[in-house]
Amino acid sequence: MIRINLLPVKAAKRREQGQRQLLAGAIVFTLSIVALIAFHTTAQSEMSDLENANRGLEKAIAELKRDIGDYDQVDADRKQLLRQKQAIIQLENNRSGPVWMMRELSDTLTRGKGPTFNKEEYETQLKKDPNAGFNPNWESKRLWILSYEEKQHAVKIRGGAKGDEDVAEFLKRLKQSAFFSEVYWLKTEPQFDSKLNVSFVTFDVTCKVNY
Repeated sequence: MIRINLLPVKAAKRREQGQRQLLAGAIVFTLSIVALIAFHTTAQSEMSDLENANRGLEKAIAELKRDIGDYDQVDADRKQLLRQKQAIIQLENNRSGPVWMMRELSDTLTRGKGPTFNKEEYETQLKKDPNAGFNPNWESKRLWILSYEEKQHAVKIRGGAKGDEDVAEFLKRLKQSAFFSEVYWLKTEPQFDSKLNVSFVTFDVTCKVNY
């Protein structure tokens, strides 16, 4: 019987197989490195693009600030202007509201002043009714206000006067005033102060205030 030693052949095959495995591993490793380098390069490129875009936005913002000014300062100036506007509106309301109306009532009862009225309309009214005019020389001290109540532009005035003619003069002035309308003389009551030995009248008037 002939015996053949196959050990060297098997060893050679094992070496060849091992070399193939090493070669395959080297190829996989190389491909992994290449892929990693490609990914890193792509990521780096994208990061660079984002940084460039960010710098572009910052430049655009800076240019806008130069064109329209700093936003925070502009916003602060706008709010300050709004506060000033509100203050002006409040002052205008006072000019045409209760404060101004009370001043009108005071002028109505002041000699030499009188109510606020439209002169052209007043002269036209006098042509139709001469008795509608008020007496500019009336002594307003002959009449005084005892109480003044206002609710939703409806006013009740109670006062005292030397006589009925003084109450009539007061009503003429109220009717001519641009701040009062729908003036009605409700009643007059005679009074007598025994301590001062003085006779006078009290009266009640209703009207509307315009403001």
